[in-house]
Amino acid sequence: MFEAAHGNVVPLEVVRRDVTAILAEHAHQAGQFSVLGPDPWHVIMNAKRSGFIAFLEARRAIVSWRSPVGIDAETRAALLRDLKNHAERSNKALYVLEVDQATADAGVDDGMIALQIGFEAYLDLASWSLRGKRREKVRLAMNFAARHGVSWREAHPQSTDADALGLEAVERLWKAERKERTVDSFLRTSWSELMASRRYFVAEHDGRIVASIACSPVSSSGWYLQDPVREPSALRGALEGAMALSLDTFRDEGYQVASNGPLPFWSPTGETKQEYQLGFLGNRLVSVFDHRYRFAGINQFRSKFEPDWIEPAVVLRSRRALSPGKIASLIKMVS
Repeated sequence: MFEAAHGNVVPLEVVRRDVTAILAEHAHQAGQFSVLGPDPWHVIMNAKRSGFIAFLEARRAIVSWRSPVGIDAETRAALLRDLKNHAERSNKALYVLEVDQATADAGVDDGMIALQIGFEAYLDLASWSLRGKRREKVRLAMNFAARHGVSWREAHPQSTDADALGLEAVERLWKAERKERTVDSFLRTSWSELMASRRYFVAEHDGRIVASIACSPVSSSGWYLQDPVREPSALRGALEGAMALSLDTFRDEGYQVASNGPLPFWSPTGETKQEYQLGFLGNRLVSVFDHRYRFAGINQFRSKFEPDWIEPAVVLRSRRALSPGKIASLIKMVS
């Protein structure tokens, strides 16, 4: 599917150690660690090795996920410009997905088109608690599950075979419920990827794992509640309890922040934009993604954990990125 990049671009494996160090020091958005996964990422890194931007490349399009990672805003803006130049040299559309506002502003200044499509939701771990009105729904759901025999704990699949088998089984059942959940791209749910850097929290009922949350680093100071999955028959509150335990644990260990991830087509007021003024092809693209990932359901569940603050999530694209062939390349890379 993917072509080799050229110029000042290198495969991730060539600079994996540097990329890992930069992520630990400067990553600030959920999902930026995805570059360390098994997909054929390429990287543009600055000369000082204080920042990078990663991307996947197909015949007609280039896709980058989340904002560039770097020591400061100037570094990140320069990396975005380098990737834009690479896309122009290659005569390919560029899509930079779910970036922060500073990156969006830099892209617009450089001639790209920005579209805010949602928000990233953050939790302040220092003040995290289930007490009070704002998270009452989560607390009540957990109480219901606990009364019916559900319990929660941290799982250790690297050292415990039973935990690995349990996580595999619950994810398999979750995917079997809806075929759209089986995605073969960097957006896939896969508990076994990046296992050494992830942590897992599970709900158990009748002696088996019935729900789990796989958590990935945001940086050295925080975590991303990345992949929540549950058996179709799992009791209400089982998955919520696993997520709450993860937040309790990270708070008690002194971490500062947790991200509930980017929430596409969601706003804190409950209002959603039905048309994104992308024209026929662009709105068709939005419809394809919404059907595959069922954002409304995901957002409804994740927003039970009311965020302490939110940041805009923006898509950047090059100006000639909405032709049928280029959109087809994008869909292929994220499906």
